[in-house]
Amino acid sequence: MNTAEVKAALRARFCAPEWAIFFEVADGTGGNHNRWADAVAMNMWPSRGLAIHGFEIKVSRSDWLRELKKPEKSGPVQQYCDRWWIVTPKGIVKREELPPTWGLYEVSEAGAFRQVVEAPKLEPIPVTRDFMAAILRRASGIDAEAMAAAVSKEVVRQRAGDHARVTAEIERLSREEDSLRKKVSDFERISGLSITGWGQSEAVANAVKFVLETGIMKSYGGIDALATRAETFARDCRDAAIKFPSEFAKS
Repeated sequence: MNTAEVKAALRARFCAPEWAIFFEVADGTGGNHNRWADAVAMNMWPSRGLAIHGFEIKVSRSDWLRELKKPEKSGPVQQYCDRWWIVTPKGIVKREELPPTWGLYEVSEAGAFRQVVEAPKLEPIPVTRDFMAAILRRASGIDAEAMAAAVSKEVVRQRAGDHARVTAEIERLSREEDSLRKKVSDFERISGLSITGWGQSEAVANAVKFVLETGIMKSYGGIDALATRAETFARDCRDAAIKFPSEFAKS
């Protein structure tokens, strides 16, 4: 896991309405700050004592070992906190390595929080104006970060939706094209005509239109019946011409 993923899990665990959480919080502003905490969360419920929790985030064993050499550097921010935690992926911190005032949270790859060692209750000093200014400065940053994250998430969602719609439309058009190609192939195979060759399509279309407009395909018995009636009519005409030659001669 990387630091951003741990921060996301931390934000999900210490979330509104019970908690307000701020990242990269100093012990003061301007020239009055000495140290930073990776995160500070304040409980918003009086029934929970309006507790302030401080957090250090480490995502590698080497980073933690460097932190462990100077645990006192957390003091400038830790002094305002009711509890102090180290937050890491599993396997970064060993229980026996924890400084006496620290607790341990582990974060799974799925973002789930697990308390490994409870942080002891500390005796914090009253919050100063310098520390409050540092928190409020980060509060405005959190709004911008949250908005940027929300916009980015929505852009990703919209793009995923666009991709799905475009993919579905391409698949639909491909099915229609396959169906049309099959119909053309069947027509050419049955008729023996090519409508895909240059200059053939209009002639074929006119021939088909002529056949359909004559109604031959709709007649009872089809073309065979029409042929039989035509032969009968021709025979009757010849017989009449033989029987009444003078009448046909006049016409």
